[in-house]
Amino acid sequence: MGIEFLQVKKVEEWRAYHAIRRLVLFDLRGLDGYDDTHPDEHAPGHMPLLLRKDGVALGTVRLDLSEGTTGIVRLVAIMPEYQRQGLGRILMSEVERLSASRGLSRLEVYAAPDAVPFYEKLGWVMVDPGKISPLMAKEIESSDHGSGSGDGPRSPL
Repeated sequence: MGIEFLQVKKVEEWRAYHAIRRLVLFDLRGLDGYDDTHPDEHAPGHMPLLLRKDGVALGTVRLDLSEGTTGIVRLVAIMPEYQRQGLGRILMSEVERLSASRGLSRLEVYAAPDAVPFYEKLGWVMVDPGKISPLMAKEIESSDHGSGSGDGPRSPL
């Protein structure tokens, strides 16, 4: 089955998506108040995404599209037992590929301070370090439809 990157649509995908985010971004950081019914999840142009390997949900991200050429990456999370295995890199590569296919040329993220080195390794640059969650950005190239080798994750988007 391998690695899949897909837009969350089915009930079981939503459950996995919220469970990962609640655990990684709230529970493990000692935060409360996670709201799996927040209207932003279903807002037009917001794409909740799930990374699975062999059918097991491992990571999440939400890509917020705008009318311009900049997308916002939100709430990146990889299950703790799967961190430091290259899955975050795969997740972000897939976000870039999807973004490029949607005509975006730039991505921005408000990074958790402990995630800044991760983003820097992937070519993101600091835009505004003065925030609690520093703003980082990455320029991406528009995709060339049809040039893929088919060797990457399956992306039914």
